[in-house]
Amino acid sequence: MPRGLWNRGKDDDPARAAAVRDEAAELLRSARDWELTPTRWSVLEEILDSVSAAEAVGDLKGLARATRDLRLLDPLRLTPLGPPPPDAPVRTQASDRTRERLNVLVHRLSSGKTERNR
Repeated sequence: MPRGLWNRGKDDDPARAAAVRDEAAELLRSARDWELTPTRWSVLEEILDSVSAAEAVGDLKGLARATRDLRLLDPLRLTPLGPPPPDAPVRTQASDRTRERLNVLVHRLSSGKTERNR
């Protein structure tokens, strides 16, 4: 399903629900390899809270919004030219805690089960 189509259609469409969940899981998988500044990692943690809450109750629109916000953090989305300035924040990989949260959410989204129907 092309990006953005989750805004249209019925919430009970299983194909649409699967597409939203697959898109979120794919982006979360790639986030495990990102290198971000500490500030961006804290923003990502907030987005993971939103993803988790939306997934737990089967809120497709909430999951789609959180996925959109996560996509905006993708460091490959915008790559600056030239070397970083000397005072630029250092980019790091995800902490063990964040990697574990990402893995859990990928597993939950990939399984297709929400907290309500487990």
